Amino acid sequence: MNTVNPNSSSKPLKQLLTDSLFTEILEKADASPRGRANHNFHELSEVYQRFLNVLTKEAYIQAHRHKFPPKPETFLVLKGSLGFILFNEDGSILETHHLKAEGPIYGIDIAPGVYHTLVCLSKTAVCFEGKSGPYDPLTDKDFAPWAPSETDSDRKEFLKKLKKLF
Repeated sequence: MNTVNPNSSSKPLKQLLTDSLFTEILEKADASPRGRANHNFHELSEVYQRFLNVLTKEAYIQAHRHKFPPKPETFLVLKGSLGFILFNEDGSILETHHLKAEGPIYGIDIAPGVYHTLVCLSKTAVCFEGKSGPYDPLTDKDFAPWAPSETDSDRKEFLKKLKKLF
């Protein structure tokens, strides 16, 4: 049962993170040409953005950073396994981290302005993300000029290269 939030006419008092919610979002990710889907717990205007990012093995996320305005970002793996890559300004690898729901590394919190991406290493993965808002699609991400875009034909080769780091 969803209890209505007395502070908002459109938002429930709570949202539970359940297997059925994961399944629902995984179905959307499987059906998406991008191989991923988000489920927002927030309104885009809120100052704290909270969402599930669900990925399939084929998902490609162009390396990016959150610099203007500066936004820290937190990732926590709830199901599956992700490779997380931090880059230097020139696109060289700064660090790699294997994040898994089983640990020993469950998540990562990164400072604003750091180029990063993640790759799905399991068949599917469910990740909780939190970052500063509000969300503005024009300023949210500063895409790395050295990384292929999501529509670039080179993205699959770049994704293979990134997965080989793990």
